[in-house]
Amino acid sequence: MKRYDDALPRENEGEGSPPVAERECDSGDPSAEGASCEDVDMAALAESLAREKQDLEDALARARADFYNYRKRVERDRQKERAMITEDNVLDFLPVLDNLDRALAVDPDSEGRSILKGVDMVRKQFLSVLESLGVEPIPTNGVPFSPECHEAVAAVATDDPDMNGLVVEEVMTGFRSRDRVLRAAKVRVASFSPES
Repeated sequence: MKRYDDALPRENEGEGSPPVAERECDSGDPSAEGASCEDVDMAALAESLAREKQDLEDALARARADFYNYRKRVERDRQKERAMITEDNVLDFLPVLDNLDRALAVDPDSEGRSILKGVDMVRKQFLSVLESLGVEPIPTNGVPFSPECHEAVAAVATDDPDMNGLVVEEVMTGFRSRDRVLRAAKVRVASFSPES
């Protein structure tokens, strides 16, 4: 990039050079007679700067377009990745659905215990699929109540002060994925009330 100082003529460019004010530009343009080199150099500098400005504006417009296209491509790739993860997870759950269908297809006249046993097996299979995805049940019975992972639905009176604030019953299982609570466990909590 040309600096402004470099575009201006120097006072002593060579031995015997006349001072700037006395020099005339040899532009070949009769209308430019009497115009100093400084005037011509300023016009050339202005034209050069205008071209450079236009080049920079064009480069900025291209960079903006490239960035816009990059953002679109990244978002499209993320959507594809989410879809693939969802598909993989659904494939893990399909055998669980198959086993539920088998349990429902059992002859209604058969013994209820075999159905119950089958449903229990399906539940275990379902929990193992969740575990493979990093999802695990939140512990409840006998642990201290924690509002971060438990939701109290009822208080149960107890005369044992050591039981105060402990979970005594799980109403609905809660789940966490690594450190994040997906669903809080709904529980009943012991509340100490001394007999009067």
